Amino acid sequence: MRYMIAIDGGGTKTLTVLFQEDGQILFCRSDPGTNPLDIGVEESRKRLLRAIGSAAGHAPGKLSAIYAGVAGLVYFEDFFPQDVRGMFGAGDFTIETDGRNLISSELVRGEDGCCLIVGTGCGTWIRRKRERDIFHVGGWGYLVDTLGSGYSLGREALRAVCLAHDGRGPATVLTELLEAETGGPLLSVLPALYAGGRARFASLAHLVFEGRRLGDRVCHDIVETGAARLSELIWAAAPHFDGGAFTVVAGGGIVTAYPDYLERIRLKCPEQAKLVLASAPPVFGGAVEAMHRSGLELPDGFRDTFTRDLRALTAVGDAGGEAVRQTNGGG
Repeated sequence: MRYMIAIDGGGTKTLTVLFQEDGQILFCRSDPGTNPLDIGVEESRKRLLRAIGSAAGHAPGKLSAIYAGVAGLVYFEDFFPQDVRGMFGAGDFTIETDGRNLISSELVRGEDGCCLIVGTGCGTWIRRKRERDIFHVGGWGYLVDTLGSGYSLGREALRAVCLAHDGRGPATVLTELLEAETGGPLLSVLPALYAGGRARFASLAHLVFEGRRLGDRVCHDIVETGAARLSELIWAAAPHFDGGAFTVVAGGGIVTAYPDYLERIRLKCPEQAKLVLASAPPVFGGAVEAMHRSGLELPDGFRDTFTRDLRALTAVGDAGGEAVRQTNGGG
């Protein structure tokens, strides 16, 4: 039996799993986000090494592969030097940006395609068999380019409340929703919101969708603008597929929680783009990549076993906690 580690590191949460070649998960760990653009390279390395070390310590035998897909890693070459990768004795240790995780969660045989990540941040990644690396479109960091993401939606909600407060913008139900969410008026809660950073802003995104359901025009416009900006990523990806049909695997907390948002994006995309909502979490795509790098094909039932065990381990605790649960793995 061969053992592997798969990691999905996002801006808000990082999930690490130790699994065996039949798909059974032996260990699962949840940690805070590991995007180095948010927390710095050193802190990101520290968190990832701690998670890998914890998972590796539960392996019944030698690791054949470690695959980590981490948001923001596209900007950092040689994130882990070779000597660090060798610490865990894995036959293959690959760490790269998180786009391939999402693509491989649905396109498990390495088919051409791309993904649309819409979580705390956003971005599109393009994979083609004839090219070793995947191509990056959009998502140039939250201070520059994450339009349509959870952070962007939350920021626009807060901005709309500020404008309404000043009389520079229309009245919006977001004012009441924000006060109910935070427990105080705008001026008293702003310091805590800023202190919470990008993840706290992203946590306000749900107010926009709630306001839209209530018929608020400001919320409607925020959603439509966000969907249009995200569709631009897919329009930019289309020429990479020579004008033919291509699959876009959509994932991330925002489109998963709000499928209507994905529909608004779909309506604004080119006809040849086939948007599908990922049916498995991105860490499953990481497991697929670890299997491929171990020279293994996915056996029948691998997806079902892996996703079943992952659901059973949702009690690993909130991001930032140390709670773990271990299944009864076989050797």
